[in-house]
Amino acid sequence: MIRRRAAQEANWGIFLALCLTLFAIVNYLSYRHYIRWDGTASRAFTLADQTKKVLKDLKSPMKVVVFLPPGDELFQRVRDLLSAYQAASPRIQVEFIDPDRDRARVEALAKKYKVQVANVVVFDAGENSRYVEKDQMVDYDFSTLQMGGAPKVKAFKAEEAFTNAMLDVLEPKKPIVYFSSGHGERASQPREGTGILRDRLAKEGAQVRDWQSLGKPEVPPDCDLLVVAGPEKPFLPQEAQAIARYLSGGGKALLMVDPEFAEGAKAFAATGLEDLLKPWGLTLGHDIVIDPKGAVAYLGAQTFFASNFSPSPIVRDLAKNKLPALFTLAQSLGVQACADPDYRAESLVQTTREAWGENDLAHLEDVKKDPTDTPGPLTVLASVASDKPGKKARLVVAGDSDWAGDALIQVGGGNLILALNSAHWLLSQENRLAIPPKTSVETHLNLTGSQANVLFILFALGLPALAAGAGVYVYLRRRR
Repeated sequence: MIRRRAAQEANWGIFLALCLTLFAIVNYLSYRHYIRWDGTASRAFTLADQTKKVLKDLKSPMKVVVFLPPGDELFQRVRDLLSAYQAASPRIQVEFIDPDRDRARVEALAKKYKVQVANVVVFDAGENSRYVEKDQMVDYDFSTLQMGGAPKVKAFKAEEAFTNAMLDVLEPKKPIVYFSSGHGERASQPREGTGILRDRLAKEGAQVRDWQSLGKPEVPPDCDLLVVAGPEKPFLPQEAQAIARYLSGGGKALLMVDPEFAEGAKAFAATGLEDLLKPWGLTLGHDIVIDPKGAVAYLGAQTFFASNFSPSPIVRDLAKNKLPALFTLAQSLGVQACADPDYRAESLVQTTREAWGENDLAHLEDVKKDPTDTPGPLTVLASVASDKPGKKARLVVAGDSDWAGDALIQVGGGNLILALNSAHWLLSQENRLAIPPKTSVETHLNLTGSQANVLFILFALGLPALAAGAGVYVYLRRRR
C-alpha cells in the first residue's frame, strides 16, 4: 500500500515537473516569437507603412535614448510606440533614462547629443544623431484652461516625428527648397502666407530659401524643389522660360496658381505660366470651382472639402484615413497627355460630380450652373512624373494656393499632410510622406442600473461562489 502510494506521488511529481517544464518552454517561445495584434478602433498601435519600410531597410543598429520620467503623461505612449519599432526591427535599441533620478548620466548624454531640454527622444546612428522634443510628439487641446482644467492631449504625432528623425540620421543631406517671390506670392504674406509649411519643411531637414526671379536668367542650380505659391502678378516670359528649362533638366516644382481677375473683374487674368504647363499635359481652367455638395456651411460653395483621391502615394494616406482637403476660390485643371510620352499627368484630387467651373464673373453673387460652365467632377490638384530611367522631372500643380496657406492648414483636415506629401514626393522622399497623428478618443461604457447589478452579481458574487463550489466538489470527491 505504501509503495503504491509512493509510486502515485512520484508519478504526480513527474507530471507536475513536465507541466512546469512545458509551461516554461511555451513561455520562452512566446516571449521570443510573438504576434502583435492591435485591437483598438483607431489602430493606435499600428505602425504606418512608411515607418515599416524605414525599419525594414535599416542596415545598422539605431540607438534610441528616451529622456522622460516615468510619471510623464507621454511616457507610456512613447514606450508602446518604441516597442512597436523594436518588434518591426531587431536593430532598434531603446534606453529609458529618468532625468530626475540619473542626473549624472543625463548631463553626460546632454553634452554628447547637444540636448538643451530634458524631455526629448534622441536617435543615434553613431556618426549622426537627431532629437525630437516633446512638443513635436503631441498636440494639446487648451480649451479646458478656461474652465480651470489642465491641457488635454488631442493628437499623438510621435510616429511621424520619430520616423523623420531616423531619416535625418540616415540621410544627412539637406534638400534645398526655394519659394519664388516678386509676384505677390503667399510666402511673403505674414498671416495668409505659407509659414507653417515652410517651418515644417525646415524642421524635417530642408533648407528653405527665397528666389527673387525677376531679372534672373535661371533657377538657382542648387534648387532641389521650386515652390510657387499663389502669384498675384503674372510671370514674365523670361521667368517662365527659366522655370521651363529647370523642369526640362529634371527639376521639381510645386505650382499653386489661383484664379486671378483682370482689371475690372470682368475676365480672368493670365498668369504667365500657361505655356509652361501645356507640354506637361496640364491647363489652367480660368474659372472658379463651385461644389454645392462639398461646400462648407456658411462659407459658400466656392469653399469646399474634396475627398475624391487617386491611388497616388501623395494622397494615399488621406484616402486611407478619410481626411478631406479644404479648398477655396480654386480654378479647375485640365489633364491631358504630355508632349513627352514617357511622362504621365495624373489627377490627384477631384471635386464631386455636382461641382462645376463657373465662367460668368458678372454674376458671382448668385452663381448657378449654366451650359457654358465646365461640368464636374473637376481636378483641383494634379501631378506629372515618369517611371522611365533618366526622366527625373516631377511636377505638382494646384488650381488654388489657399489650401497650403496657414489659415486653412490650421483648420485641420488633410491640408498639411497633403502639402508635405506633395513636397516629399517631389523630392523623391516617399519614406517621408506625412504620417497622420493618432487622435485621442475617449470611450465610455454607459450602463443602466440593472446592467450594473448583473455585472456586480456575476463578478463580485458569482466568481467567488464558483470557486467555493469547486472546492466543495473536490472535498466531497476525496471523502468518497
